[in-house]
Amino acid sequence: MINKELNIAIIGGGIGGLTAGIALQKAGFAPRIFERAPEFGEVGAGISMSPNATLGLESLGFADFLNGHANEPLEQRLYHGETGELLQAIDRRDCRDTYKAAYCQLHRADLLNMLIDGFGRENCAMVKSLTAIESGDDGVTLTFEDGTSERVDVAIAADGLRSVVRDSLFDNEPPEFSGHVAWRALVPAEKLSALSVDRFNINHLGTGRNIVSYPVRGTQLVNIVALTKADEWAEESWNAKAEKSELAQHYEGWADYVQDLLEAIPGDELYRWGLFVRKPLDTWISGRTALLGDAAHPMLPYMGQGASCAIEDGVILGRAFTAANTPDEALKIYRDTRIERASLLQRESNLGGERLQAINPDAFRDTPIKNEDSLGIFAYDPVTVPLVV
Repeated sequence: MINKELNIAIIGGGIGGLTAGIALQKAGFAPRIFERAPEFGEVGAGISMSPNATLGLESLGFADFLNGHANEPLEQRLYHGETGELLQAIDRRDCRDTYKAAYCQLHRADLLNMLIDGFGRENCAMVKSLTAIESGDDGVTLTFEDGTSERVDVAIAADGLRSVVRDSLFDNEPPEFSGHVAWRALVPAEKLSALSVDRFNINHLGTGRNIVSYPVRGTQLVNIVALTKADEWAEESWNAKAEKSELAQHYEGWADYVQDLLEAIPGDELYRWGLFVRKPLDTWISGRTALLGDAAHPMLPYMGQGASCAIEDGVILGRAFTAANTPDEALKIYRDTRIERASLLQRESNLGGERLQAINPDAFRDTPIKNEDSLGIFAYDPVTVPLVV
């Protein structure tokens, strides 16, 4: 059994880092999170949590919160972008029976606040921007922008796509622009038709682009995510403001439902960001440091698995530290249990956009699609999957 006094640092206080922290707390440890931001802020976006992630969150004690704050879509509907014709409807009514957990859609800020409260703000050190890391067989030294340093027994790097830890210890090839651009907005539901707040995930499809909507916070808000293509991209922030007129050009001539979505977006509340990719790694461990979430396996959002995969990582990490006799064994169990699964999600998510946007929408009428069900993605349970020991 590992000494519960082990000093564990988690770099990054996003969904993956917080989930990992809570899972380690449940295992009896007292990890600390080092977050570069001065405070946890409100994030204006929705998020989908598939059953594989819901199972993990429920195991950490969040079932009641999700039941009270998340919507469960009855169907995922695919529409022809231009004509508005319904092409396919994927029934999600039996999701709980099939996968033993709900498919959840909620406000990202609500999810983050749930995790922050669960982990404890007092366990987070803010304004701690990592600048250097040294990782050996007996511990890790972290150096921060404010001139301070920390010596810890184990470090878990959950510092995102542009991970300082990954660049320092694993792979210094910069992320590459994928050719895909995401746009997001939250719209007050009263500005839209009744269909927009029904319990559906609505996806309008066209060659080279699509646009998704679903309600969050009950029927108060409608989350909009549009995905288009571009030849190049320079901006790195996912909080870059965008003009509605620019987005509207991509969907000129599309169905009335789409036009209503675009028109209802508040003038200063549209954001866009370029989507970047990194190559899969052969290992996530260097000395006493392990990567987690986007730092290990960033993926495009076409299967909605980025956050779900990070949650899986966190749950498995907690289980690994419970099962192992040494920190090194725990990190090895975590990596060996997760790397094949995460690489599958990363690969299929990155291919998903090309599959979805390359097909003529008319083909969806009669063509079975390669999705999360056919790939077995939703059937994964991070709470019960055997650990690789």
